[in-house]
Amino acid sequence: MGIGSWLGLWFGLSIPAILAMYLLKRKFIDTKVPSHLLWQRVMKNLEANRPWQKLQNRLLLWLQLLVAAVLVFALMKPYWWAPDGGKGHVVLVADTSGSMGATLSIGHGETAEESLGQMKRMIKDYLRQEAKDSDITLLSMNAEPNVVISREKDRSRALEAVDSLQVYYGRAAYDETLSLASALTRDETDAEVVVFTDGQWRGNPDSIPFRVPVKVMKTDAHTGSNLALQQFGVKDGADGRTAVAVVNNSGGAAKEANVNMYGDGKLLQTETARMKPGETVTLTFRNVPDAEVYRAELEGQDDYAADNEAYAFLQRNESPRILLLTRGNLFLEKALQLTGAEVVKMTLTGKEGEASGSGEPGTAAAAVPENAPDLIVIDGQTPSFAAQGDWQKLIDRTPVWTVGGSDGKMDVSGGQPKLENHPVNRYASYNGVYIGSLLNRPLPDWATPIVSIDGHPAVIAGTANGQPRLSFLFDLEDTDFPLSAEFPIVVHEAVSWLTGGGGKNLGRHTAGTRVEIPIAADTVSARWIAKDGLAQKLKVPEIKAETGEKGINALQQMPTVPGLYVFEQQNREGQTTGYFAESSADPFEAKRGEPNAKLAAIGQAADENGTAASRAVEAAAANNGGERRQLPLMTLLSCLALLIILVEWGVYQRGRSI
Repeated sequence: MGIGSWLGLWFGLSIPAILAMYLLKRKFIDTKVPSHLLWQRVMKNLEANRPWQKLQNRLLLWLQLLVAAVLVFALMKPYWWAPDGGKGHVVLVADTSGSMGATLSIGHGETAEESLGQMKRMIKDYLRQEAKDSDITLLSMNAEPNVVISREKDRSRALEAVDSLQVYYGRAAYDETLSLASALTRDETDAEVVVFTDGQWRGNPDSIPFRVPVKVMKTDAHTGSNLALQQFGVKDGADGRTAVAVVNNSGGAAKEANVNMYGDGKLLQTETARMKPGETVTLTFRNVPDAEVYRAELEGQDDYAADNEAYAFLQRNESPRILLLTRGNLFLEKALQLTGAEVVKMTLTGKEGEASGSGEPGTAAAAVPENAPDLIVIDGQTPSFAAQGDWQKLIDRTPVWTVGGSDGKMDVSGGQPKLENHPVNRYASYNGVYIGSLLNRPLPDWATPIVSIDGHPAVIAGTANGQPRLSFLFDLEDTDFPLSAEFPIVVHEAVSWLTGGGGKNLGRHTAGTRVEIPIAADTVSARWIAKDGLAQKLKVPEIKAETGEKGINALQQMPTVPGLYVFEQQNREGQTTGYFAESSADPFEAKRGEPNAKLAAIGQAADENGTAASRAVEAAAANNGGERRQLPLMTLLSCLALLIILVEWGVYQRGRSI
């Protein structure tokens, strides 16, 4: 039991007041008066009677003292500590990031368990005990916060929602999910937030304000080790074909492990990696034979299996062939040659874009090259012959990069370019680059701005007819960009992106991210199919490709379970084409470091009064053993006082006041 307010003791002064009333009360004696002549004597006796007298055992006195005592106790706001049935609304935040797929390190003879399984049991226990009478909202972490259930009262449905939680191996939205929990409870007074996690947390959770109590409940710590295949690639070189694997030991003890390399499922070579705690080593596999898909695998098992495999696709040193249509641009030509590509220049002359090859005069209807180029670069206005006949067919089936043009221009006065995340912008910043004007043209359907100036597109990229497209909406001669040290780098990345889009593999991407895929014009359906790795072990079902108003989107989300996939496209005739892609786990989840210390400070940036009160309640509950809540007794005592007053009135009515 506890007391909420000691100020109620002031009302205790009513008790001596009641006693004083009885002490000062006059006692009258029944007197027979035979004649009115005796009234004068009686009155004198009464006037001589003293008010102070000995207290007598009277029921009415005890009832009045009891009422006063009960009222005094009620005004002191007493309460009982009772088992906590939970707040009115409980928001549960489930950490479903990749690290929750790690196996807990337990004693010998016990069955291994993933962190996710333990977290589910903890949430269910919390629902049955601490939040048995609460409305439940369950949030999980994907690329964005995910509301699994909202204000659910049915416990069976809440338990089913907990069972449905799955590990998300991509970049999880840690702080974004906490922000959503904060927003859901911002205007509530009878709510709380409970975070279930393994303690491995990216971001700055203590910066998120809460106006309700916040609890953090952790699963058992990962005391074991983890070996990770951080990188893996295969490349042709002067010394033949080689493969390189980078292995990291994030555990606290030295480790030795074999790394097996497979080609199309066949074991090719095995190398041994010996690593100190926290060390990263590089293994080289030489004289690698031909294969469509290569796989590196860490032999044995560790705590985290999602990063024990990596895939690679052969990168050949064949130089791409580039057809450059230009009226003369030495900077662009040299930058293209620096990429290692074979550049064939076709000089354009005249207003209609007549062409000549190797410096010889030509006609408006220039001949289509016998060997189709890997990339067509058009510098300046697109020639008229490129929009008709065989030239149009060639451009439709070839990656195209256009630079500048003859459209009307808008002045941007050298504004600072804003860059979006795109492979062409990988090493670019455009700092110090002056661009005075941009082409004022409507954007084509395939275009997405990747560089903008004052809200106007400056560089656009996308896919048309299954082929990558890139366009610089400014003339190079109107800028100082060719003089920048970034210019050859941007050209190199542009050529790499444009010429790599027509291959049969999409490379390695983090699970859940978006990747641009060449979609053939006649494709009617597409899907992701798991071929190997963790995805195949978990029997990930086929995933249909995302579609929009114009059909299948060129920008697709990578599957969220690590492994090797094929993005398969099918046309109307039933013919299929596929692109291999590796979905990899977020490298952050593989770290076996110390838990984020800022987790303990969640909610301290909230409203000061609310947070202080919640901490006081939690401290009191801890001192009294277990999770408890205050059960006020004021209402019960007030009802008891009213009952006693009714009894007192009955006593008085029966004439037992004296």
